[in-house]
Amino acid sequence: MKRKFKDSRFSIDMEETGKRLKTFRVSRGITLAELAEQSGLSPAMLSETEAGKNKPSPNLMLAMHRIFGLNIHWLLTGEGEPLVKQNTTRPPLDKNGDIICDMDSLLWLMDRVSMVKFAMLTYFSMYYFDHKEYIAKILKEQDEKSLDENEKGENNE
Repeated sequence: MKRKFKDSRFSIDMEETGKRLKTFRVSRGITLAELAEQSGLSPAMLSETEAGKNKPSPNLMLAMHRIFGLNIHWLLTGEGEPLVKQNTTRPPLDKNGDIICDMDSLLWLMDRVSMVKFAMLTYFSMYYFDHKEYIAKILKEQDEKSLDENEKGENNE
């Protein structure tokens, strides 16, 4: 037996929610097949949700939030912004939900995941001991260049 809420503020308008989901997907340039592949959900279920035939499943909402940063409150009500603010509890993710491999993500991981920090320090230690003469040469060249630039600056004044 389905219960109906007396107050419409607490019910989901499936048609409007489906329209918002489709608008968001299309704005990202993603096909239903691509969204199905990324989320692990069936294209048929996604299509029915976008058509307003069913409510978005918890798995769909979680996938949309984790992959794209979709604001679930916006999806269900149309209130607020489509995207949540930048999440600082996890590193940036690409459209497949994988960690973006760049320096910012590496620094983020080093700051928050002790195993990553340990691995990076171990790698750096091994690299340093294998290349310490070369590193010392580079540092010496940089120091000499810096001194030369400082002397040129003093002579021009």
